[in-house]
Amino acid sequence: MLNTIRVLSRNGPVTIELARWEGRLVVAKRVVGASEMMASRLGREAQVAGRLRHVNIVPLLGVVDGALIYDYCPGINLAELIDETRLQPARIVEIMDGVLSALSFAHAQGVIHLDVKPSNILIRGREAFLTDFGFAKDLALANITSEHALMGTPGYMAPEQFRGIRNDPRSDVYGVAAVLHHMLTGQPPYGSDVLRFLLGDAEITLKEPDGPAAPFADLLRKALQRDPDERFQTVDELRAALNARAPRAGMTA
Repeated sequence: MLNTIRVLSRNGPVTIELARWEGRLVVAKRVVGASEMMASRLGREAQVAGRLRHVNIVPLLGVVDGALIYDYCPGINLAELIDETRLQPARIVEIMDGVLSALSFAHAQGVIHLDVKPSNILIRGREAFLTDFGFAKDLALANITSEHALMGTPGYMAPEQFRGIRNDPRSDVYGVAAVLHHMLTGQPPYGSDVLRFLLGDAEITLKEPDGPAAPFADLLRKALQRDPDERFQTVDELRAALNARAPRAGMTA
């Protein structure tokens, strides 16, 4: 039996709850009300997340009474963490390495996350976990929404995704680089001008990191290119380039 302890968050008809199930604390994600589309998306999320078993991905434990049951990961999400403190480059690389490892595994399974952002990254001690595959694209499954539906978070959304293209793993390269930019500079790329950038305004330029974060400037410039052909072509390429910056940023390799 699933017993709700408290509601953690609500986003429209989607409710996230801390609950107890089979003698353990879990997080339950459910749709409240008669939203057929959101119920379909929740079912699709169960199909996708249910086959992703990786040390840096919060595991789906099961589906109970229509609710998705995820392992409880005590800690803090990255959005809260970077609101509270400015992280050092060594810690940033450590967090991003875990996220990129999770994305590499997901991409190998044909799954593109498409909503990489700080609030979907959980931090527990030295570990980072990727969560919330609610917007994910599984290339092996039929579409349940229009290919041109706008789904994602603009501050971390690749331009092609903003145009409705949801089948390119390089969109996750952009998304994770946008998170990296936020951690290094204190804001997502393009800041309040992000919609102008996504709509194609060529006058909007990228704020590059300086000081201790300066060694990452060229990496961000490449990873955040408007044209996916000009980015790192895989998350593994980005991961290697990120770790190669460690000595230049005064970190141990």
